[in-house]
Amino acid sequence: MTPPLAPPHSPSAAVQVLWAKSGQKSEGEGWLPVLHHLLDVGACAAAILEREPASTRDLLASDLGVPDTDLAVRWTCALAALHDLGKASPAFQHKAEVLAARVWKVLPWQNHTENTPHGLVTQKLLPPLLETRGWDSGVARRAAQAIGCHHGQREDTPRAPDRGTGSEWHAVQDELVTLVLTAFGVQDAPAPPATTFTGGAFMRLAGLTSFADWVGSSFPLDGEPTPLPFTDPAAYLSQATARARAALDGIGWTMRAPLAPNPAPIDETFDFIPNFKARPLQTLLADLLNTPDARPALILVEAPMGEGKTEAALYTHLQLQNAAGHRGLYVALPTQATGNAMYGRLRTFLGHQAPRHPGQIPVTVDLQLLHGGSALNDTYQNDLARTRSAQQQTLPLTPNTAGDTADTVRAGEWFSHRKRALLSEYGVGTVDQALLGVLNVNHQFVRLWGLGNRVVVLDEVHAYDTYTTQLIHALVRWMHALNSSVIIMSATLPAQTRQDLLNAWNVTPDPAPAYPRLTVARTGDPAPTSRHIPGPRRTQTVTLRATDPDPAALATQAVTLAEAGGTVTVIVNTVQRAQDIFKAVREQLGPRVQSMCKSSKHPERIGVHLYHARYPADDRAEREERVLRYLGKQPATYLRNGDLHTADVRPERFILIATQVAEQSLDFDTDVMITDLAPIDLLLQRAGRLHRHEGNTGRRGGHVTPTLYVAGLHDWPEDALSEHHWKYVYAPALMYRTWHTLQNRAHLTLPDDLDSLVQCVYDPSTPILEGLDEQQQATLRKADRHLKQQRSNQTSLGGQAHIGQPDTFLDSSSQPSLGDADGEPAHDDTNAATDDLAAETPHFGTRLGDASLRIVPIYRNGADYLDMKGQTAAQITTLLKNDWEAARAIYRRSLQVSRHDLIRHYRDHPTRRGTEHIGWAAHPLLRDAEPLILTGNQVVIGKTRVTLDAELGLTYERIE
Repeated sequence: MTPPLAPPHSPSAAVQVLWAKSGQKSEGEGWLPVLHHLLDVGACAAAILEREPASTRDLLASDLGVPDTDLAVRWTCALAALHDLGKASPAFQHKAEVLAARVWKVLPWQNHTENTPHGLVTQKLLPPLLETRGWDSGVARRAAQAIGCHHGQREDTPRAPDRGTGSEWHAVQDELVTLVLTAFGVQDAPAPPATTFTGGAFMRLAGLTSFADWVGSSFPLDGEPTPLPFTDPAAYLSQATARARAALDGIGWTMRAPLAPNPAPIDETFDFIPNFKARPLQTLLADLLNTPDARPALILVEAPMGEGKTEAALYTHLQLQNAAGHRGLYVALPTQATGNAMYGRLRTFLGHQAPRHPGQIPVTVDLQLLHGGSALNDTYQNDLARTRSAQQQTLPLTPNTAGDTADTVRAGEWFSHRKRALLSEYGVGTVDQALLGVLNVNHQFVRLWGLGNRVVVLDEVHAYDTYTTQLIHALVRWMHALNSSVIIMSATLPAQTRQDLLNAWNVTPDPAPAYPRLTVARTGDPAPTSRHIPGPRRTQTVTLRATDPDPAALATQAVTLAEAGGTVTVIVNTVQRAQDIFKAVREQLGPRVQSMCKSSKHPERIGVHLYHARYPADDRAEREERVLRYLGKQPATYLRNGDLHTADVRPERFILIATQVAEQSLDFDTDVMITDLAPIDLLLQRAGRLHRHEGNTGRRGGHVTPTLYVAGLHDWPEDALSEHHWKYVYAPALMYRTWHTLQNRAHLTLPDDLDSLVQCVYDPSTPILEGLDEQQQATLRKADRHLKQQRSNQTSLGGQAHIGQPDTFLDSSSQPSLGDADGEPAHDDTNAATDDLAAETPHFGTRLGDASLRIVPIYRNGADYLDMKGQTAAQITTLLKNDWEAARAIYRRSLQVSRHDLIRHYRDHPTRRGTEHIGWAAHPLLRDAEPLILTGNQVVIGKTRVTLDAELGLTYERIE
């Protein structure tokens, strides 16, 4: 971007005294003129865009209707620079008394009691100044709104009587615009011919402006400012651009280039995976995309586990980076646990791709983990620390290829801030972090800009309710508007969901081919291309049996199955049931029980392990690791006494008792399974853990045939839904239809039966079920009506929650921002009845659920401690704001709860947790956490006795 030379400017006295930043407002020392800050931010926008792929700059040219991309970029950067034009007004200039005194000497003092925010003043001032230079009035107004909302939210333009009226103020405001346009070489250029400004154009300009402002505002205030911008703004811009490049280097914003300019064949790309061989899904998708087509795409992958969906998505990202000019990848998952697992996989993939191509300069890519529990992920925290150390030592960002491949993956601390994380080139996290881009939260446009012109992967989309699914549809529409490609992966999609996703991409849905299937919809095509995914694939016949849902009966059955040898998994629908069954198993086994959190090889003992979400975070993480150690692929690598060990540790007799957290988050293998009745898609997902790893063939004890026992399958489940509280977890209509679908079936063939069973249960046109008596039919009709109304309500609520459609977004009035909340569930159980769903955003969040609270169990013994032995102080009111190590140690002991007694107690009796400067209340990790003060290991709150048990986790006992 090289603007033409311009003659020297003769500045007015007024333009030289208008201030934008002050180091000491009360003293007037260390200040920066408005013009300098405008040009600094414009320079940052230019430096950002020169590191973007050409496709990003082409999009900006299209937004403005300017055929010359270089000219369009200069116009765009000039607009970003003018974001703080509103500071050239009485509304802002009065804020520093000493600096304001200089202003009032050359400009007339005006009433500033209205105190209009300077971003809104920009929205008021700029449009007429652009119109006089030939801009379309509608485009000028919308562009001004995009740059004016850089402090967080879009707002309608006010009257702004304190904007500065009269010829003197108008003259200096026009002079600032002239100087900025002159600096970028567009003062004498024809105005952009665009007559429309789309929602996508708005998000691109608003996101870029905020990003550039964050970087430009970090420039230090060095004494008295240079007069150069007033006489030669282009020369100053050149200097500022050099500083901007250095600032981007400092935060790790590198050149956005394809990770693999010429992707190797699939087998070679993944040769770091032992015995990897491309699956039919991977080769079919690669072949469909092996064209010079530069258009983005929506890709729907409906296939069972074991088909290689993740590797297919990663390879597709390499192809689309080259063909469509995309700049990175974000993988969105339903839970923190799945996000943590994917972080490791993507980190390994990036580490092997970046340095492997002969003749290519090795690159370092930034990878961020985006979810509320990232502070507890040791790998990510180590990457942050390693990157911080490298930056402090001013090491180059292109490591030697002979080093560890992990060294090519960094985690820049600047991007770890929640508002900035999606600006990183690569990211893994919860879907909630992406969905915040379509909710009315502060700086949602920065999130969308970060996701724009990128590959976005949405994994396990079957895991969401109707409300969140509506937000996903909105996200897909905005990704289409922002020139991104979207890959949606699921074991299967209900037919209506598939149609809705294709409609969101503006293509007409086609008849779905046989399952498993692949759908590719190119932007601009009227219809998608869909293919059946051929085999061969592993099929498995699972024996299906009904069993008694009574907890004691399930415990007896689990013990009997374990005594026959092999591993038994029990998955139930609530934490309370898991705890009750564990206690019953422990009582039945007596001295033969072996806790799997302790080591023992006693030949007659049976290992028993409980796993759910109601443990402190560090305990839960340890229990999750034990599940994977014993039931994951063997040999397992694990820590023992601080050292890494690798060994085959699969137990001979073992019982795992778990809730839904084991349903989708963990790759484990069990010999036999007992499960509560659940909606068919979740039931099949649980069944997918049966005989999952072929390496365990021949050592499955008495369970050579994979068998699924379903509690509640024998009798019409109406009573069980009430007695065991299942109706509070899953929609009764889906439970009844699942029950009916599985009647008279002795076997399931996976994956062959998967799609037909799901469509049968979820198809809204499915007729009344045959074989039910009159009372059962009436119960089902009532449940169907309730589900239909619930879906309708959630659809309506989801439609109200998001910011709107890209083509109508700017036609509607702006709404008040919902604030800065994270908006994701901190734990993974799927309903508030399990005490673990927590949407952190106020009013409209990314998911529905009861109010929730993060608590930290504290042992009170004279003082407050994190542990019962009194070794680690809780520091509730004394924690230093910058003590992240101690804060993380406290956070590791926290958990999320949604029990109404606890929520009400802390609402009515808030705890003193320090001030805004010290204590938990001051620290970002802990400001929303409440201490749960325990005497011994329990406390009574209202009519509930809350106990923290080492084996059971947090338990509730109702006191009458």
